[in-house]
Amino acid sequence: MKILYITAEGFDTPNPNNQMAERMLNDFLDNGYDVHLIQSRRKQLFPEIPKSLAGKKNLVVDTINRKFDKKNNFIKRYFNDLLYAFSIMKVWIKEKDADVIYLQSNPTIIFTMLLLKLFKRTPIVYSVYDVWPGHAYDIGVIKNKSLYNIFRFLNKPCYKMSSVVTVLSEDMKATVIKEGAKPEKVSVISPWFDVMTAREVPSEENRFIEKFNIPKDKFYVQFAGTVGYVFNRHTVIELAKRLQGETNIVIQIVGDGNLKEKLVSEAEELKLKNIEFYPLQPVELVSDVYSACDLCIIPLQKGVIGSGVPSKAPILMACNRVIVNSVELNSHYAKMFKENNIGVAVDIGDYDGLAQVILDLYKSPQTIATMAKNANEFGKKHFSSTQGTRKYMNIFDELGSKKK
Repeated sequence: MKILYITAEGFDTPNPNNQMAERMLNDFLDNGYDVHLIQSRRKQLFPEIPKSLAGKKNLVVDTINRKFDKKNNFIKRYFNDLLYAFSIMKVWIKEKDADVIYLQSNPTIIFTMLLLKLFKRTPIVYSVYDVWPGHAYDIGVIKNKSLYNIFRFLNKPCYKMSSVVTVLSEDMKATVIKEGAKPEKVSVISPWFDVMTAREVPSEENRFIEKFNIPKDKFYVQFAGTVGYVFNRHTVIELAKRLQGETNIVIQIVGDGNLKEKLVSEAEELKLKNIEFYPLQPVELVSDVYSACDLCIIPLQKGVIGSGVPSKAPILMACNRVIVNSVELNSHYAKMFKENNIGVAVDIGDYDGLAQVILDLYKSPQTIATMAKNANEFGKKHFSSTQGTRKYMNIFDELGSKKK
């Protein structure tokens, strides 16, 4: 079976989902699938093909140049995404042997979908990592309500044109069904950790700790990832303000993004010395970074959890770490942590409650140890890459058999 794998992302540019894509492609190839990957080239910060995929005989890769615009310049970014949709057509239209098309979601996906339906009769698996436009109006990415509604209208046909729609959570499933997807078409395939690489790294072996000479006698509360629009920087600032008197507790921010400068500036203006900033780290240091903290925080904007899901959560579980979330408490995601005692969820805007949770856990190492063990076992049971990629392969096999 041959999979035509189309994405607007690329391994050269940091993306929180690149680890999932790398493991997915490896599992497809190792299970005998032929894969034609079409990806983009933007920042050129990392190799275009990870070492684990290099030299695979049943993998064909086409990498298309795409302009990089800062994420706060929405119009230019959308226009460049639109150009990309047409530029890749000259590549995929030559592909005659694909049995299934795996299509990764992005804001201009409607154009790629229309072109594929016009020139191909191949089943399409529409993989939705972020529901577009989702929360874009609420968090200020799109400031015009009419423009937001136009994007919603444009995206709705994608659910009808695809053979299968995959989402990362029950919250996202409810959202896409509300947007027009037929329930029988939607499959939940949770984000996963790579069983080959994700693990807890002891402090004496930790390359991140060694690289930055991080003291081991502090209690670290960490956010590592993209400091972008879905990240709630106000939550971090308010938490830091409330924990200023606890000199042994340090907040680590590891990563980059379009809102990092604002966060750094606010922390400096308020003289918050309990926040430490570190640059984005190479993908091979992900386990080291996550293992360097005592607790991880995931502070999200309102509405985000219904349109996406933190892909870092499974990796943190694999690294034996407890997550403290700032999300809507009525979400399936938040309830998962409470019902299984694998972490904590605090309502967005409840800064006092968030600070109290951190303090309580800081004073109770045994509670952290119990939650971490529960989270690790829960992650192995529900979020391993073996389970996630197998679900995709089952879908491909079923669609491929129908095509024949």
